[in-house]
Amino acid sequence: MLKVEKTSWLNRKLNDDKSSKWILVSPLILVLIVFMLYPTFYSLYMSFTDYIMRGSPDFVGLDNYRFALTDDVFWTALWRTVYITVVCLVIEIGLGMAIAILLNRNFPGQDLIKGLCFIPLLIAPLSMSLMWNYMLHIQFGVVNDLIGLLGIEPIGWFSTLGLAFWSIIMISVWQWLPFSIFVLLAGLKSLPKDQFEAAQVDGVSKWTIFFKLQLPMLTPLIIIIVLLRSMWLMRLFDPLYGTTRGGLDTELLDWMIYRTTFVEFDIGLGTAYAMFALYVTLIVCNLMYKRLMAAMENN
Repeated sequence: MLKVEKTSWLNRKLNDDKSSKWILVSPLILVLIVFMLYPTFYSLYMSFTDYIMRGSPDFVGLDNYRFALTDDVFWTALWRTVYITVVCLVIEIGLGMAIAILLNRNFPGQDLIKGLCFIPLLIAPLSMSLMWNYMLHIQFGVVNDLIGLLGIEPIGWFSTLGLAFWSIIMISVWQWLPFSIFVLLAGLKSLPKDQFEAAQVDGVSKWTIFFKLQLPMLTPLIIIIVLLRSMWLMRLFDPLYGTTRGGLDTELLDWMIYRTTFVEFDIGLGTAYAMFALYVTLIVCNLMYKRLMAAMENN
């Protein structure tokens, strides 16, 4: 009898529109609270404390944030992160657009080339960085062996100041360029061809068609790429872990957070750095989201 009453109560709740929608989304809300909201607010609390992995956290107010704002190492790491984000976005979108235009044409072996372009996305980021560290090794790396055939001396890709930073950029671009390629390729294939054919009949050049018609239509997709890649690049970590580990002026913001928190065990200051990274990411994402909404309205 009790089982029948419970079943009838559940049926009434599920049939009620107000109750049923909360019952259906409650598992998702629980997951968000446990795995997103709680860690975020706990990290925010820890950023106001002085805690070095022993004893109890001591509340210090805004001291960690004051130190971060006057820390030259922090600002240098932030500048490097912004710089590598901009450079990677420019290369990935520019080169991705060029390759997407080529792949949008019919030619023999097109499917094979698409499959090869997709391979970097299938490799785990950490495995990818270790692979490139081995391939670019100054003594037994396959890349130095190949350029040695041309009479070029071995290059210390990850042991030369300046070159190490650009090697990190190259690794990140190599792995995530296919993302831009296939997003833009999907956009090109979805564009209406009637307008472009009519423009060609009227004698409009292909460059004019691309910049005046195709590119504006692809703007929302480009903004989506910028939005997603900006979030990922602001947290760039794996290429550094497998190669330089922040040495040779390659320390980015996420690596600095890792070093401060898990190497120096300064939990309070590390979470303050992490909160700054979160604030910067939210500001960038908010600006790009507004730009995306405006672009979609114009289209």
